[in-house]
Amino acid sequence: MFNVRGLDGRHAVRTWRVAIAAWLLLAFVATAEDDVRAYDIPAQPLEQAVERFSVSSGWSVMYAGELAAGRRSYPLHASLPPLQALQTLLQETGVEAEVIGAQRVVLRLGAQPERAAGPVGLLPESERSRRFGGLQQRLRDAFCDDPLLAPGRYAATLRFRITAEGHVDDAELLVGSGDARRDRRLLLAIGRLAPSIDAAALPQPVTLQIQPSRADHDCGRRQPLP
Repeated sequence: MFNVRGLDGRHAVRTWRVAIAAWLLLAFVATAEDDVRAYDIPAQPLEQAVERFSVSSGWSVMYAGELAAGRRSYPLHASLPPLQALQTLLQETGVEAEVIGAQRVVLRLGAQPERAAGPVGLLPESERSRRFGGLQQRLRDAFCDDPLLAPGRYAATLRFRITAEGHVDDAELLVGSGDARRDRRLLLAIGRLAPSIDAAALPQPVTLQIQPSRADHDCGRRQPLP
């Protein structure tokens, strides 16, 4: 909540922008609730279950690599909207999903995990989510600079680390897109990424899953560069 001390333009605009952002986030969730799909995902290591969910739903999921370590998913055999399906998979894992955009979520450790698998960092959850959101936006911008990499038509899973100096290191392709040329350029784009320094405090490594969507690209109003 903002403490608005007066009706000067700066505070009014700031409050309006926050209200619009919150409305858009709610709109993303409401739209997703109409997209009911059938899922058949047995209990398995959480990383594999999340990947299967991404393939089935078309949603992109971002999380710290160590977050899934030692955790198993809850079985999912039902027809549900994507967010509810993901929440079902995460039952009894201590992990929660936070929607940060259209068909995009960040996984984070819940406040009272039922199955602890070790700490995932000292940042408050709200700050960790903010930094993950900023990192995902930079990744999206980098991919939208290349029409071959613009998210929307392909799937891939990558893992990388962000050093204390704010550089990307140890980038690797866990699941390729099926196009060797695109895979090389994905790794090149990740290697050239310039994350903000505060992203280095996120739990490392970071795993990024890119999934196809119904649109030709997932760059919003911005068209991929030619």
